[in-house]
Amino acid sequence: MKIRLFVAAIVAAWWVGVSAQVSGRDSLQVSLLTCGPGTEVYELFGHSALRVRQPGPGGFDYVFNYGMFNFNAPAFVWRFTKGETDYCLGVNDFRDFLFNYVMRESRVDEQVLNLTPEQSEALFAALLENARPENRVYRYNFLFDNCATRPRNMVEATLDNRVRYREPEGVLPTFREEIDRYAERCPWLIFGIDLALGSGLDRPMTYREQMFGPEVLKEAFARAEIQLSPDSAAVPLVSRTEVLYDPETPALPGITPFYLTPLFFAWLLLAVVAGVSVYDIRRGRCSRVFDTVLFTLYGLGGVIIFFLVFVSVHPATSPNYSAFWLHPLWLLVALFIWFKSLKKIVRYYHFANFAGLLIFLLLWHWIPQQFNTAFIPLVLVLILRSFTALWVGRREKSGTEQV
Repeated sequence: MKIRLFVAAIVAAWWVGVSAQVSGRDSLQVSLLTCGPGTEVYELFGHSALRVRQPGPGGFDYVFNYGMFNFNAPAFVWRFTKGETDYCLGVNDFRDFLFNYVMRESRVDEQVLNLTPEQSEALFAALLENARPENRVYRYNFLFDNCATRPRNMVEATLDNRVRYREPEGVLPTFREEIDRYAERCPWLIFGIDLALGSGLDRPMTYREQMFGPEVLKEAFARAEIQLSPDSAAVPLVSRTEVLYDPETPALPGITPFYLTPLFFAWLLLAVVAGVSVYDIRRGRCSRVFDTVLFTLYGLGGVIIFFLVFVSVHPATSPNYSAFWLHPLWLLVALFIWFKSLKKIVRYYHFANFAGLLIFLLLWHWIPQQFNTAFIPLVLVLILRSFTALWVGRREKSGTEQV
């Protein structure tokens, strides 16, 4: 979804209001704009916006855009991680809006809504009210309240919730499957989402929830009807569709080579750990420096997971069964292995970890959460280091090797 600093919405709204008063409002045309994806991570899902146009001399042509935020806002990164990101409604000149997507080679479709003059006027007034400084900011939610759901909700509210969608047949995908479809060319993004978001992402969506994606919203509007009363005939929500820009070569992220994917790096790490473990078993002593670095990295990852589960208000972060293997306790283990007095505690921990993660892998397909395949070698890394620690500890205890 397009990220840029918003223009002063109240100024644009004022000019729109002045133009409307001068020109008259009978010919207002309201459209849903759907913009294709781009090459950046934040552009993968495309974008939706509402266009309000009044042709003729003295007319106007503005886009009401719910996908704007200020990256330089105080504590932006902290608030984003915590799930308290604020987006706002900006008002753009249509030509400027379209130019941005032409420059990035993204397709732009327009669906002119089949509204009466009174309905167009009501929607226009509602958008202007929403663009006021005290109303334009909203708490962004990637899945349930974003640049696609806001325009849909505004249209539905104007039509007194009389929009009827034709739902597709069959079982709808889960949230995770839908996100993977958008991000299929970005394996690292999929890996991060699979790590950060838990089992709430693995339930089938409703059709309405699926409209968080601009492309699905466009398809839904194309098939939707307005049912003004039980006795009246339904009319199409969209009167006509136009392609405003269709690039010869659509903007798409590059394909990631297999040797730069998370799965490759995870198996590479397992191979390195296997080599270190064989070396440790042969010499009868664990590589504490290596384990300190390894366990610290796992522990820091666990801190992020636990922050998302217990602090963040992002949707679908809890419960997250990845916390079973990626948790902050690894930070303590990275410290405890340097103290002889804590050797027994570390041994008990490795025994519990070895048994627990083996059970975790055995129950992999029955746990109510879909895991990234790169997690398998990452879990095997921990199993292997716990096995190595137990093997070396057993030999130390039996007196067959010197510490």
